[in-house]
Formats: sequence, structure tokens, C-alpha cells
Amino acid sequence: MAEWYPLYFVLAGVIVYGAAYFLYAKWYDKHVWSPDPKRATPAHMYMDGIEFFPTSKYVLFGFQFKGIAALGPILGPFVGIHLGFIPALIWLLVGNFFIGWIHDYSALFMSVRNEGKTMGPLTYELISPRARTALIGFLLFYLILITSVFVLLCGMFFALWPGSFIVVVFTIISGLIMGLMMYRMRIPIVHSTIVGIIILIIGIVLGGHFTGTYWPATWPPKLYWPLWLGMLITAIICFIGAVTPIIWWTQPVNYAAFWPCSIGVILIIAAAFASPATGVVVKLEPFYSDIPGLEGIYHSKVGPVWPVLPVTIACGAISGWHSLVGTSGSARQLDVETDALPVGAGAMLLEGLLALSALACYMVLDRDLIGLLGWKKWSCLVYGASTMVGAMFGLPVGEAPYNPYLVAFWGSWLELYAITVEQMVVRFFRLAMAEATAGRPALRALIGNKYVASIICLLVGGAFAYSGAWINLWTLFGGSNQLLAGLALLLTSIYLAKVKKPTAFNLGPAIFMIVTCEGALIWESFFVFLKKILAGTPIAAGALADLVEAELKAGYMGVYYYTAMALNVIFFIFGVVLIILGLLVAYDGFRSYFRFKRAPPEEAEEKAEE
Repeated sequence: MAEWYPLYFVLAGVIVYGAAYFLYAKWYDKHVWSPDPKRATPAHMYMDGIEFFPTSKYVLFGFQFKGIAALGPILGPFVGIHLGFIPALIWLLVGNFFIGWIHDYSALFMSVRNEGKTMGPLTYELISPRARTALIGFLLFYLILITSVFVLLCGMFFALWPGSFIVVVFTIISGLIMGLMMYRMRIPIVHSTIVGIIILIIGIVLGGHFTGTYWPATWPPKLYWPLWLGMLITAIICFIGAVTPIIWWTQPVNYAAFWPCSIGVILIIAAAFASPATGVVVKLEPFYSDIPGLEGIYHSKVGPVWPVLPVTIACGAISGWHSLVGTSGSARQLDVETDALPVGAGAMLLEGLLALSALACYMVLDRDLIGLLGWKKWSCLVYGASTMVGAMFGLPVGEAPYNPYLVAFWGSWLELYAITVEQMVVRFFRLAMAEATAGRPALRALIGNKYVASIICLLVGGAFAYSGAWINLWTLFGGSNQLLAGLALLLTSIYLAKVKKPTAFNLGPAIFMIVTCEGALIWESFFVFLKKILAGTPIAAGALADLVEAELKAGYMGVYYYTAMALNVIFFIFGVVLIILGLLVAYDGFRSYFRFKRAPPEEAEEKAEE
């Protein structure tokens, strides 16, 4: 068989996403939403310098991209190891072209046209109070779920690659200085950005230097720091990001992180284009299964390609998280309506390239090497990226993954994608908690204020993470995340029906995502959790898994075994609750959609608001 190079598949992504933006998205932008550059946006109407303030589209693009792009599009494509890279590639290309960017753009624009309102109030107004209550409950669980996983992984990345801590510190310094220069000193964005990038370069060089001196790369990697220390550092950074005004911390820090994160994508794409010259070839199978005859269709550790694949690759093609970033963040900073297309659609298509880049890093590893790396997604990503990019710079394939500067860069690349999003997760949790307690002043003062709510999010998520219970939550993450995307698409369809605009481009993807994600949650709840519960073999990880294993080796089922079993039962119940909440919101949503669809044309909303 002829050798395949990563070039072929990354090039396909560049062509498909280019067509999505310059053909489909521009047509959709003009004929469905019709942005008006003269119409006042919420950033101008309610400017307070805290949540609402107009922002340059270049800064906002960086903020949006770093707000939506986390570990999902990087670690999710690892499913290509189990089913083959072709199913993963098809979903990344087709899903983003027809669903992903439409979801992000529409959610952002819907909020802009509705005074910068978030998902909760929009659901209340467009669907029903019951749907709003169900959605808020869904969001609180969903955000705890993300926190439990991201706090653990951020702490782990700090412990595995301590050089990443140096890079993160310099990224924060870079962002704070750029924010000060742009917003306080009124220095032009170009000059501020140059200063920020210089600071970033210093941090990356120092991270590589200290990695080579004190924390040399080993494969599989070892923990240089205690895991709890990395998790504590993560919690402190995210708490500060959650409670400070977004203009002074989260936005400029995310903008600073955009540069190394996007440069990493560019480096992998360039390495893929250079692969025929460097000799880095694809080693994974296009279709694979551990059961003969079911290649690309089913794998015993993953499940069926549908509905599991579209939720396992939880970002890169579409993600419900993005609707929260758009409605709770970027919509309140949009300077003019015409900026929505590059910010909303453009950032999502760039995330698609990020996912394709990650898939390319996995594709160049063979199964024996993946086994030596312990089947850990993050280790395979750093090893594969170092191999591809190192070869482009002339390093021997076997030496590149040990180069301290490459290892420090890709370790910090993972860290920045995770920690910049986690600080927004905590911020959105405390906003959702404030909405959930809005009708009860005493309760809101107790747990709905921004400090206590942020601490609750980090403590509960951190406890799940450190105990190992996060593995149960992660099983449900993909289904819940993508179901949120389906519900957001339904919400935008309802709004478009209300203002008598075309809805098919949103409604079709909404139906597909809701059906797919309800199916995935049913699979995860009944065919994963319930099956393990009935078999008496609970899912566990981390410290809890070690304690359970010690009990079983000693020949008895003790307190840790039953704790793990209880957690499996709890999260099975959570899965069932998520299924019911999703169905409630979808049922009320479709009723609302058809009510607006049948209603006589109203006075044009745009005219009424002028």
C-alpha cells in the first residue's frame, strides 16, 4: 500500500473550512441574520467596563477562540485510535461545515439581538419558565463536570511538564500588561501585542531552559510535582479569573494565550504540509476495530460509531460550550454586528483546524508506541507534535520528543488550552448560580455571590477530580456537552421563527444533535454505567481505583469498593436526569418553535428596536 502523509488530510481541512467560511458562512450571514453595522450592540448600550464593553474584533477573535478551544478538540480525536482516523476525519469536516460554525455564530448573534442576554433568560423568554429551570440545572451539573476534569488535567500537566508553569505565568503577565496598555494607557493594539508577544517568547524560552536543566523529558512522562500542587495552582488562577472584571484578567489573558496556541496549530499544519519531505508518514489504520468485521463501526472500549463518535469528539466539529462563551462573553463585547462573522464563525473553523492538527499528531504514531506511552492522550499528543514539528526543523525523529524546548512548548500548549477555558467555566458557574438563586435573596447572598459560588465550583469539582470520580463524569461529558449544542441550535431556530427568518439551516442540525446526544446519553447511562453496576465492576480512576484494586487483591469488597459502586449508581442517575432534562427542554422548545412558526408576521423586530 502506498504511504499516506498527514499533508493529504490537513489540506482537505483547509479547503473544506475555507469553503465553509468564504462561501456558505458569508451567504448565510447576509441572507439569514443580515447584520447592520449601524445598529447599536449591547457592548455600547450597556457599557459598564466589567461585562459590557466594545472590543476590537481582532482581540475579540482571540478571546473567542481561546474561550471555545480547550482540550476537547485536542484529546477528542484520539478516538481515531480505536475506530480508525477516517471516521474521525469525516465528522470533523462534515460536522463543522454544516453544524459547528452555524451554532457558534447563531448563538452569539441571537444574544447580540437580545440585549446580550445569556442562555437562561433567553430560554425563559423564547420557550418557557420550566425549560429555563431545566436548563439552569443542566448547566450547573455540566459546569461542575468540566471543572472536575479540567482541574485534574491542568494539575497533571503542571506536574508532568513543570516548564508549562513558567509559560503560563508569563502568559498571565503578558495578558495583564497588554490589557493595561490597551485599556488604561490607550496604546494601539499592534504595539501592545508586540510587547505581549515578546514577554511570551521569554516565557517559552525559560520554560524550555528549565525543562532541560531540571525536568528532562521521559517517555512515558513522570510526575515531577505532586498532583495536588498542580491542582491548587490551577484553582487559584481560575478563582482570580472568575471573580475579577473580565476586561482586566480573563479577556487579555485569553488574548495573550491565543498567540502560542494558534502558533502551535500553524506549526503542526506546516509540519503536515512538509511531511512528504520530512518522511513523517501516517501509521494508523483508516478503519479499525478490536472485533474483526466491524472496522470503523464499533469498538468494545468506545462503542458504536453513531451515536458515540459525534459526542466523543466533543469539540472541533461542534460543542455546546461555545454557546455559553458566545452568549455570556463575546456577545457583550461585540463592537459592531458585522464583527460577528469573523468572531463567531471564524473562531469555530479555526478550532476545526486545531482538531485536525491533533488528529494528525496521533496518526503518525503506531500502536506499539502508543502502548509504550500508556495509551495516554496527552502523552501521545506531545510526542506526536514534537515528532512532526521537530522533523520539519531537521531534528531526527527519535530525538525530537526529547528536545526540552519542544516538550516544554507542547506541554504548555496543552496547559494553556485547558486553564484559560477553566477560568471561564468557573465564571459561568457563578453566573448560573446567581441566576438559579435569583428569586431567593437570602440564598443568593449565601451561595449566589461570586466568591462563594466560585469556591463551590472549584471545591466540588476538585474533590471529584482528586478522588477519581471524574472518570464517571467524563463518561457523561460528551453527551451532555453536545446536547447543550443541540438545545442552543433549537433556541436560535425559535428566535429566527419569531422574527420570520429562514430556520432550516439551524433546525436541521438541531434535530440531528438532539437525537444523537439523547442516544449517546442513553448508551452511556444504560450500556456503560448500568452494565458495570450489574456486573459488580465499578468504573474508577486515580486514588480510588488503587484502593479498590488493593481491596480486591486482598480478597474482600470493602468501603472503597462500595464507594466506587455508589458513585457509579449516582452518575447513572445523573445520566438519566440529563436525558429527562434534555427531553423537557426539547419538548417545550419544539412546541414554542411551531407556535412562532404558525403565528402571523409581527412587526419587524429590528424596526421596533431602532
